[in-house]
Amino acid sequence: MNENPAAPAPPPNAGSGCCGMGCATLLALIVFFAIAFFGGGLWAVHHYKHKYTSPEPMTLPNQETSEEPDADAGAARATPVAVRQTETDWKAFEKAGKRNEKARIALSAEEINSLLQDNKDAQVSVTIDNNVARVRFSMALKNVPMLKGRYLNGEGTVKASADGDPGKAEISNVILSGENVPDSVIDQRFLGMKSLRSVISDWLDKRNIQSFQIENNTVIGETRGD
Repeated sequence: MNENPAAPAPPPNAGSGCCGMGCATLLALIVFFAIAFFGGGLWAVHHYKHKYTSPEPMTLPNQETSEEPDADAGAARATPVAVRQTETDWKAFEKAGKRNEKARIALSAEEINSLLQDNKDAQVSVTIDNNVARVRFSMALKNVPMLKGRYLNGEGTVKASADGDPGKAEISNVILSGENVPDSVIDQRFLGMKSLRSVISDWLDKRNIQSFQIENNTVIGETRGD
């Protein structure tokens, strides 16, 4: 996602799948916490638990679809028809990547949000301004031992590299529960495990994504192919 799901980030069945860099960023953050908790002992668990997680989810902009788009709504909305078309386009893009076929997809922040809106385990909201994506998220940590009932609330920015290499995308300004997280954590290895950048790269490789760009406030992805 120096690399963070939004953008867009992530991506699964329709409505709950990961899109763009958003989910990759969230996955990287979860890996970071899991390593920190298990590698640092009980004191570290307690310290990180109360510093970087919250007992309540964060309220994000409403991402529900509507039959009649509301121009005065605080967050972008999409009609059901538009959502279904976006889901169809994303599935076709994923299938092309798995088949090693060349494909291209362009998604606005509204379309990315429509793909992520029905995720039951995490709320994600993406906005794009001046070709920089801002990913806000609130994720239930119900499957993380000793953190059940807690939430990972935060945000980060994603900026594509000049050459479109997904592995060089800059993920920065990461904030968790109001606390700044050093950008350098993306490249650090913990207990001999892969760095978070490597985790994100693996996610991209599995989907055969070769290019990630943000142009005219639109996320553009391309798969490798003959």
